[in-house]
Amino acid sequence: MKCQAMRFGQEQQPLLLVDDFVPEPDSLIDYALTQQDVQQAGGLYPGLRSAAPPGFAQWMQQRLAAVLQPVFGLPATGLSQLNCFYSLVTTAADQLSLPQRLPHFDRPQQQELAAVLYLCGAEHGGTSFYRHRSSGFEYVDQPRLGQYQQQLSAELQQSPEPKGYINGDTALYQRVLQIPARKNRLLLYRCSSLHSGDIPADYAYDENPWTGRFTITAFWHNQRT
Repeated sequence: MKCQAMRFGQEQQPLLLVDDFVPEPDSLIDYALTQQDVQQAGGLYPGLRSAAPPGFAQWMQQRLAAVLQPVFGLPATGLSQLNCFYSLVTTAADQLSLPQRLPHFDRPQQQELAAVLYLCGAEHGGTSFYRHRSSGFEYVDQPRLGQYQQQLSAELQQSPEPKGYINGDTALYQRVLQIPARKNRLLLYRCSSLHSGDIPADYAYDENPWTGRFTITAFWHNQRT
């Protein structure tokens, strides 16, 4: 396991990049293929989801316990699991809702974390983090939520964002960091950070976990929030 901590953007948000995170990543794909609970995702995720192996989020948290405090200022004992699931991008660009075409935050909480473990390679696109140009926000927490929503709503009425997946600068957003996908690479970041998956314009929507954009996503709640 190779860990790299960084801060990005003008607001210096923390991020942890870990390569070679799981001893046998192919075993996670094998397990996914045995599951029967695959469903169209709710919320903003543009594809299919199913439950990750039982206890996997706790295992991830334990494996990362030593770095949570120095990188994010959070003790591992202060976090509890929210969700952990397999995710596979299957929604074509012309079928996206407006919110799916924008950078998003998972929850407006700086003390909560999100993780993405890639079970695919760089050809499927990585993850980018963004700045909302007019507000300068690179994260949205509760104190910023109202202002951000009001500004964005007014801007979208005047200048709708382009169709399709965001994958770089637009009139409303500027990309501040791009992390390429790599099999068995984990990204850990604050749930409040504005981000989006990098889905190429010519992406082929492959529903095979061995050859598609397949990841495991986990969220951790801070027990004090």
